[in-house]
Amino acid sequence: MDYRRLLIALGAQLGFFAAGVGAWLALSRGLYASAVVCVLTAIALASLGLTTSAFRLGRGLLRRATQPGAIFTAELGRRRLQVLLDQTPSPLLLQTESGQLIAVNRAARTLFDVSYALPLTSRRQLMNDDEGTPADLAALPGQIKWKGQTFAVHLAEMAQDERLSHLAVLTDISADVRAAEASALRDLLRVLNHELMNALTPVASMSKSALELLGDDTPESRAQAAKALERVVARTENLSDFINAYRALSRLPPPVLRPVDIDEWVETTGEAFVAQWSEKGVALELDVTLGLQAVMDEDQMWLCVGNLMNNGAQAALERPDPRVRLRIGCNHGAVAFTVEDSGGGIPPDKQDQVFLPFYTTKATGTGVGLSLARQIVQAHGGLLALVPVAGRADALGGACFGFSMREAVSSIV
Repeated sequence: MDYRRLLIALGAQLGFFAAGVGAWLALSRGLYASAVVCVLTAIALASLGLTTSAFRLGRGLLRRATQPGAIFTAELGRRRLQVLLDQTPSPLLLQTESGQLIAVNRAARTLFDVSYALPLTSRRQLMNDDEGTPADLAALPGQIKWKGQTFAVHLAEMAQDERLSHLAVLTDISADVRAAEASALRDLLRVLNHELMNALTPVASMSKSALELLGDDTPESRAQAAKALERVVARTENLSDFINAYRALSRLPPPVLRPVDIDEWVETTGEAFVAQWSEKGVALELDVTLGLQAVMDEDQMWLCVGNLMNNGAQAALERPDPRVRLRIGCNHGAVAFTVEDSGGGIPPDKQDQVFLPFYTTKATGTGVGLSLARQIVQAHGGLLALVPVAGRADALGGACFGFSMREAVSSIV
């Protein structure tokens, strides 16, 4: 369509020139009627050319007037993004460089009952910090509770114009947690029933036998009664140890999360292990990436890894050349921990049971170590699991347990 209008405009200009020449020639020869016709033709052609140019100019002005400006386009994009975020069911929190904690979408504003930013009291409650300035959003554990709901926390960093912001996505896992708690309670009650019956049934039987022997009132019967009572005392002591182990498992406090220098932490952990197991012939192998920092509770993680290493040492002693390996490295923005031993490993049919509270295959074990270690890791937002090592060239041949902790920002290069 544009090239046709261009040809019309060019034709009108050429016709206007030709009509002007014709009018001049007609006037010079006294042909006034012809001159008038040429003048009128020239006027008509000029009007056609001007009309075409005016149309093109008007259309260009109209297009410029109807096209949105950069500010309008940016505002439109922002509103569209806000509409999309408001449709997201997971609450989103954003912490700016200034420290302000913003409820990004409708789900977050509803959950925290704010219109924009969280007040200081809500921030302290969220960070579990009653005094001072609340910690950064990056210090949030992997799981939080708010208004009776349980949320899994997924963190991300956003950099724009050399400014760093933290984004937290909160996923409601309340139903999953309740189902897991109910399942864990059933398993715990089953184990408690089994352990208590195993402990109390012999106690009742031996106590009855001792009472009958004491009724005979002979030197031989009194000696047999004394032996029966000694067995009763031993059984009750074992039951007391079991109850103490249960109390330790059920009273684990929430972790106090902070950036921990892995180099110093490993040095302390290794010294404690060597002091306990080197005289028994268990060697410790350390494979640690230098310069890492992890967000974790230093003391609880020492207890967790210490339990894993002690279990590994006990298993490794069942075979020649006992060894335990602690490996710590960086894996996709997380600090990965693995503890491996040179023992006999865990049979496939037992792998689902080793994390159950009080389950043990050792004659003197309480069955608390692995369960406590898993509970500590879960409180940090991670998962302790068996790591398959079959076919790996440097495998020690025994069991391998692994989990990951969030890497501290300051250790990221």
